[in-house]
Amino acid sequence: MNKKRWVLASLAVFVAVMVLEFIFNNYCLKAAYMEVAHLWRPEAEMMKLMPLYWAATFVVSFIFVYIYAKGYEGKGCGICEGLRFGLWFGLFVNLSMVAITYATMPITVRLARDWFVTGMTEYLIAGAVVGMIYKKNV
Repeated sequence: MNKKRWVLASLAVFVAVMVLEFIFNNYCLKAAYMEVAHLWRPEAEMMKLMPLYWAATFVVSFIFVYIYAKGYEGKGCGICEGLRFGLWFGLFVNLSMVAITYATMPITVRLARDWFVTGMTEYLIAGAVVGMIYKKNV
């Protein structure tokens, strides 16, 4: 594993995911969240817990890229390999999270669907970012 590329890709994934999370949660999902507003913590309480959210996202970014690096094949286009990884990783994590949450919490079908779509978009973009950075030196 190339440690320099691992760190760079992990930091890039963290930044990309934080930007996407901001856009998705504050704009794309806002109406769906309002439909089940009674389920969420008060905003002030959520803001106090944001450092935990950021720390978890930071750590998961490194884990995401670590798993990618361990399975890195170096075949073909780096972005293609990253997208393929993002697809499978996203399905593994996102499908279970959305299905289990929908089965156990009174969220709407709309929110479940939107979480799945935005989550898959995030994993695909994160995979593409990793693929761009963690490619074979040419």
